[in-house]
Amino acid sequence: MAIILLKHVVLLLVSLSYVLSFNLSSNKYRYVVIKSPSTRCVSSPINLQATSTSSTSERSTAGGSKPKIKPTARYVAISALAKASDGSFATRELEQSSHYQSLDQRDKAFARLLVATVERRLGQIDIILKNCISKYPPKKGKHSNIIQATLRVGVSQLVLLDTKPFAAIKETVQVLRIHRPKVPEPMIKFVNGVLRNLSRSPKGEDTDELMLGQKLLKEKTSSQDNIAPWLLKRWQNDWGDEKAKLICEEIIPSDDSLVNTRIDLSTIYSLGAINGNSDHEAKLQSLMADLGDDCTILPQGSIRIGSSLKGDVKLWPGYENGVWWVQDASSTLPALVLTSALYDKHKDDISDLHVVDMCSAPGGKTSQLLSAGYRQVTAIEANPRRSRRLAENLERLGMKCEVVVEEGQNWKPSDVVHGILVDVPCSATGTGSRRPDVLRRTDNLAELLSIQETLANHCADHILNVDGIMVYATCSILKEESEDQVHKLVERGNVETLPIQPREVPGFEESIDDNGWLRVLPGVLEGDLKSTDGFFVARLIRK
Repeated sequence: MAIILLKHVVLLLVSLSYVLSFNLSSNKYRYVVIKSPSTRCVSSPINLQATSTSSTSERSTAGGSKPKIKPTARYVAISALAKASDGSFATRELEQSSHYQSLDQRDKAFARLLVATVERRLGQIDIILKNCISKYPPKKGKHSNIIQATLRVGVSQLVLLDTKPFAAIKETVQVLRIHRPKVPEPMIKFVNGVLRNLSRSPKGEDTDELMLGQKLLKEKTSSQDNIAPWLLKRWQNDWGDEKAKLICEEIIPSDDSLVNTRIDLSTIYSLGAINGNSDHEAKLQSLMADLGDDCTILPQGSIRIGSSLKGDVKLWPGYENGVWWVQDASSTLPALVLTSALYDKHKDDISDLHVVDMCSAPGGKTSQLLSAGYRQVTAIEANPRRSRRLAENLERLGMKCEVVVEEGQNWKPSDVVHGILVDVPCSATGTGSRRPDVLRRTDNLAELLSIQETLANHCADHILNVDGIMVYATCSILKEESEDQVHKLVERGNVETLPIQPREVPGFEESIDDNGWLRVLPGVLEGDLKSTDGFFVARLIRK
């Protein structure tokens, strides 16, 4: 009996030894392929079992039920970036997330910072990842988008935001553990290993040297890597190397501390104030005081918000009263020069004139026209969703006008049109500081160029009355969408340039070119207006 018992004990020990050996050999180590700054490949063993970030609270409960997802700033940021992998704007994906809406204000701000940093520095982030992973981006599959977004958010924290490595890695990798559909454990450990290697010094020692991620950022990348090469070359051809450099430095500065997160407000008092209406001047000053002592009034009447005012814009003074709307200073210029010309032409009496705002959503320019005193404003917008947003914005401002949901090139007026503002669909490259995704688009502009030409010709031929004023505008920094299109329009012989005068565009006088058109380039003007969107405005009169 004792001999039989002893045999069973020996067999049990052998089986246990086999199981332990299998577990250690199969689970304890994973190898992640890492490239050094010199691009030489090495295999670096990472003890992923020891650094696992899983916890009992996040594991599935008995019966296989899913853990309850508690959204964090990192979770909603990574989810938004993963959804935007098709080229959509990640910040919009973030704002539409119900998880994002449930965050407190501090976590909302952090989530926006993560998304904005990845969007702005995507080129540099991906170069860092390509230099430390043998096959990047990940092979397309069910989890490729979430894996790539997690890696990018991890790098942004470690390399650009100076987040403590422990928090940057642990909390970022944790997002993969609660993601659904479930991310396989080897993939999670792979991401963990990559981020840990980037957080170490190149020698693998605890020294004062830069960690690998920072070293790669410094030696392998530049801020211009975040701009599509074709676009950068086009800027250099259009404006010369010096101005192209200023544009790049303003849109994506080399130092993140220099990033300008400006917010400009247009108000119902702005136009009156710059035209010398003392009552409107007083109200504009009063509103500025309510918004904060560090706000400034820009030369053309906008208010630039100071750093002391934070949080949800819907909670800012004057929002509920409908006295202001968010609008970049340079995008106010088309409505300013249209109204100025009609004032001069009709001896300051514009109340009975009919003006049209083509491609009008989200409604900033429409609101300017209505606040100027036109009684008949028609807003044309082809996109139903954007037209609803336009209507909602006008309702908040207490403004009313006719909103037509139709393709602009198909619309014809039923009565005389004295002025038309045509802000055509474009590449939007001038908005790159706020929309860095536009800086990575392809160079296939053929469809946009065709739409621009068709729309401009239709407005000049079939909408505008003889002797009426037309303003052609784009938020593009490309001549082919702007200056070149107006040259073609003028050559057709239906319209001619009505030059913009310096007095009409306070602060932007230096942006008037030899044609009498207005060309605003980010980073080129002096003072506060150095930080504005890129914009082009040409004013024409129908023959």
